[in-house]
Amino acid sequence: MLHVCSDTNIGGAGRYVLTLLTQPRIAERFTVAAACPEGALAAALRRAGVTVFPYAGADRSLSWSGLRELVGLIRRWRPHVVHTHGALAGRIAGRLGGARVVYTKHGLAAAVEASVQVRSPGAWLRRLAVRRFADRIVAVSGAVRDALIAQGADPAAVRVIPGGVDLGPYEQAPPPVAGVVGALGRLEREKGFDVLLEAMARLRGEARLLLGGDGSQRQALAARVEAEGLPVELVGFVDDVPAFLGRTGVFVVPSRSEGLGLVAVEAMAAGRPVVASRTGGLPEVVVDGETGLLVAPEDPDGLARAIRMLLADPERSARMGAAGRERARALFSAERMAAETAALYEELIAP
Repeated sequence: MLHVCSDTNIGGAGRYVLTLLTQPRIAERFTVAAACPEGALAAALRRAGVTVFPYAGADRSLSWSGLRELVGLIRRWRPHVVHTHGALAGRIAGRLGGARVVYTKHGLAAAVEASVQVRSPGAWLRRLAVRRFADRIVAVSGAVRDALIAQGADPAAVRVIPGGVDLGPYEQAPPPVAGVVGALGRLEREKGFDVLLEAMARLRGEARLLLGGDGSQRQALAARVEAEGLPVELVGFVDDVPAFLGRTGVFVVPSRSEGLGLVAVEAMAAGRPVVASRTGGLPEVVVDGETGLLVAPEDPDGLARAIRMLLADPERSARMGAAGRERARALFSAERMAAETAALYEELIAP
């Protein structure tokens, strides 16, 4: 099984690949390797004992030089299955190399919102790829499945397999920290952290925010924090997510668009109540009123009210945190993800 990921850093797709390939159900049943550009993800995979084939085309879904390298690799290594993660070059190379092709779509791919997959150069090729370049498409949520079908994917080819988390390190998290709000992710517009800063302005004197991650909006967010004197600490890229969550009390996912929201799963596994936007796959993770609170996207007043409500009621927050931990165990474990993915592989390679 050759996994192809164009990411260099360990974002959502990178963590998915790293978690999946180290699960016993996958590692002990199949010979696995990963093809990805050099970077933090490649280094982490090597440390985990996964064979890595570096290729050109960092952080680009379609790189022509990367495509040539991948075609050569597939023809030499001859994998039964090429499993791609946001890498159109990998899907095309898998087809050209004669392998069965699986494509996992991690982000929300709604045609109506002109996602990155649609609006970038070569859009016609990307639309064709949804229909033609994969034997199976794995959607990380029902919302992603519906969006892919709206883009033209064959409903019979789409399988929902939500992302999973190694729960052990999260379940050892210390009790929630009073008055501390946490948020974590790529610092990009789709993640809605600018909206969260507006909410924190309304919570001045009531709470402080630990915001982890890096991205193109970091300087703008930092400038706003300094200019307005907001109770916010930007901590940069977070390598140890369980430790980061252990410093928080309430966790917030203010995204404008989200395929699943794996970080919400991680927060729930750590026993934190989650305030999240009612968008994409997040309502499939966070049960409103049971494991957290859902608010409309682009609503700083709603975010502030939800955060204030949880901060003011520690007993309710604790109940939500406990319910979230149970939901993560039941639906979002790495073992479950690996078992469902292994079954898909078996289906594809069956004689």
